[in-house]
Amino acid sequence: MMDDATLNFPPIEEIEQLVAEGRLTELQAQLERIHPADIALLLDELETETAVTVFELLSIEIASEVLDETGGQIRQELVEKVDDERLADLLDELPMDDAAEFLEDLPDEISDRLIGLMEPEEAAEVQELLAYEEETAGRLMTRDVVALRRQWTISETFDYLRSLEDAETLHYLYVVDRDNKLIGVVPLRTLILSQPDQTIESLMSTDVASVPVTADQEELAEFVTRYDYFVVPVVSPNNELLGVVTVDDVLDIFEEEVTEDIQRLGGSEPLDQPYFAVSVFQIVRKRIGWLLLLFVASTLSGEVIRLFQNELDLVVALGFFITLITGTGGNAGSQTVATIIRAITLDEVRLSNLGAAWWREVSVGLLLGLAMGAVGIVRALLWNTGYEVALVVALTLPIIVIWSTTVATVIPIVADRYRIDPTVISGPMIATIVDATGLLIYFSLAKLILGI
Repeated sequence: MMDDATLNFPPIEEIEQLVAEGRLTELQAQLERIHPADIALLLDELETETAVTVFELLSIEIASEVLDETGGQIRQELVEKVDDERLADLLDELPMDDAAEFLEDLPDEISDRLIGLMEPEEAAEVQELLAYEEETAGRLMTRDVVALRRQWTISETFDYLRSLEDAETLHYLYVVDRDNKLIGVVPLRTLILSQPDQTIESLMSTDVASVPVTADQEELAEFVTRYDYFVVPVVSPNNELLGVVTVDDVLDIFEEEVTEDIQRLGGSEPLDQPYFAVSVFQIVRKRIGWLLLLFVASTLSGEVIRLFQNELDLVVALGFFITLITGTGGNAGSQTVATIIRAITLDEVRLSNLGAAWWREVSVGLLLGLAMGAVGIVRALLWNTGYEVALVVALTLPIIVIWSTTVATVIPIVADRYRIDPTVISGPMIATIVDATGLLIYFSLAKLILGI
């Protein structure tokens, strides 16, 4: 964790003392010198009541930015304890795409109440954004976009820009026709370096990269990453300019997608809201389905053990290595699936090069398996299990590692090919499959080598 000096705010104890002694004017002066993102981190460190008091001291401009930067429990506390009228004023101050993102994380009842208290124009824009399907470009875009006309001169364009009250970004200036259809783009740098009497049409590039309003947010993030854009125009099916998505929104997408993937890798459905805003029963509902499915799948391991019960009764020492065998297979599979899913995300691995990826992972699995087998045979001999059982363990470990890397390589790639999120069927599911099949391999080798 970064220290207070790094984050550019006074020690927590000093702030708590200022609040306790009622020296709020002094504290307010200090807060004005701190960046809103740092204030949001500061609120996370404070007790709830103190955090709310500090938040109430902020001007509406700073408070709106702080509200946008907060997350998790402190955001929930602010929504519960700050007056609705003030919250609505803060949402009016935010860019409408950020306001929409804030509201979509709230329960419908609270969200509707706050929208009803916002200024009519801002409320209408937020409702329009929320009407688009979740996780699409339409939900993420802002309508505060600068649109130019091709016949304008540079001088006229600058007069127009000076008249604007607000704009999300001016990195790129988009050109539209009389029907608001996107026909060109002019970088701000080009505009600044041009002569006053030149026209926009003479400067604009007609090769404009845009995304449809229905584009999935993952596709949008990949688009921005591939072409290194700061901002991307969003268009209707008729190529009308509807808004723009900026790079800060794309960074939020990456954070959201990574969070979802981590939760799915753990065998749980992603949470729709910040952690502390979700009730215990909602968390249970998100987890119970996969937990029951994995429970049923895990019974396969029990079935395999039951199938070879006679062999276990004859050679009790085989039971010593059950957890070692299943653990090694599961761990090797987890390592592989994490690498493969990351490669799929970066578009480095796909169905067309499945064979190359499989051979690479099998080669790694063979070397790892041989190393684990060497350690395994030493462990078995130290437990005085006899040479034959030690040989079974030494042969099983390389085979199970190769098998687990195969499963962990093939399943995510095939799932991605058929547009199934590979994280959904990876992690615990692959480990469960490897456990059952690994035991089958282990006991089959034991039966063959020991002649039982």
